Amino acid sequence: MITNKSRLWKFVSNIFVSVDQLGNAIAGGNPDNTISARVGFYNHHYYPEGKVPWYWRWFQNIIDGTFYPVDGWNHCHEAYHNDAGEVFDNRATNIMIAFAAIIIITSCIFIAAILYLLWLLQIVKPKTIDRALNLQKRFIKTTNALNSVNQEISEHGLDFDLTEVRVQFTDLKKQFYAIDEAIKPIQKNH
Repeated sequence: MITNKSRLWKFVSNIFVSVDQLGNAIAGGNPDNTISARVGFYNHHYYPEGKVPWYWRWFQNIIDGTFYPVDGWNHCHEAYHNDAGEVFDNRATNIMIAFAAIIIITSCIFIAAILYLLWLLQIVKPKTIDRALNLQKRFIKTTNALNSVNQEISEHGLDFDLTEVRVQFTDLKKQFYAIDEAIKPIQKNH
């Protein structure tokens, strides 16, 4: 059984992610995001509930179905959470949506054929998400980013207009307090 911890799966997974990012860039998206994460963002965190355009829902169904053998359902939403620190575009044009459709449909046909064959042969199976580990990794990544900001400020000072920085920092503090409130009940139980 190939598991998500095996060297082979990590290698293959990295190739899938790279191809996914290339496809997203060709379709007018941020080259640092995957199409899966972009689709997850639009379906779950950009549009109000019930207002998601049909093509984003359609893309999600195709991609989630393709990756079911290794990720279970909600591949796109989980991909967004794994890539949530990125900037997602909101300037999708009809031509870019058409490019995305061509890339998604074409690549998913081939990927699904491979993954479902491996699944039927019981070589792969849907992974179990370790939510605690995922959050821990994101907090480490966030801490590293904030350490870098602090180091840059220490090294270069702040001799420029800080208006936008202050707005972003205020938003960051709000997010911090919201997370702190969310985990307080958990801390009391442990």
